[in-house]
Amino acid sequence: MAHSFTRAPQRTANTSTNQSLSIYVGNLSYGTNERDLEAFFNEKCGNVKRVRIIYDNNTQQSRGFAFVNFNTDDALNTALNLSDCRLDGRVLRISPAEARNSSSVSTDQVASTTPQTTNKHRTQVVHCKKSKYDVYIGRPSDWGNPFVIGKDGDRDDVIRKYRNWIMRQADLLARIKPELQGKRIACWCKPEACHGDVLAELADVD
Repeated sequence: MAHSFTRAPQRTANTSTNQSLSIYVGNLSYGTNERDLEAFFNEKCGNVKRVRIIYDNNTQQSRGFAFVNFNTDDALNTALNLSDCRLDGRVLRISPAEARNSSSVSTDQVASTTPQTTNKHRTQVVHCKKSKYDVYIGRPSDWGNPFVIGKDGDRDDVIRKYRNWIMRQADLLARIKPELQGKRIACWCKPEACHGDVLAELADVD
């Protein structure tokens, strides 16, 4: 899908370089990528300058939060009023970004957007041939992704289609928490993104 980008005139330094024109976006789905997030805010607010999702250095998975920078104050203010809107099944937490480099994230921000592991183990997605695991979720298991890369689109497409598909499978949704929560679930994709990220997210959601 093509998106139209409209840059505002350079009114003052405040519209182009001031980091107050950035927002912090928390509670992101682990399957949401920069393209999804940019399209969302361009549709709602326009004038998106930059989107940056923060990833784990070891697993390369999204840490569930991002920073979005805008060209204008109007776009920023519109974005700040979008808190509690949904994207990819998650209620977004939106607040002004701290006035510092977006790679520097406070401990409080990380704690508020990553699953709590104090009282329960987080569901992990691993490669079935490279790691020990508890539950196999690849084909031909009940948890396998019926959509195929190439035939049904690229990697992002088949993950998105799987999310939409499984949300209509009442029997599987009822089994996710009792069978997968806190387990090491395995497929063939890791460390790349896969449908297992969707299952892990659903297993861990409160």
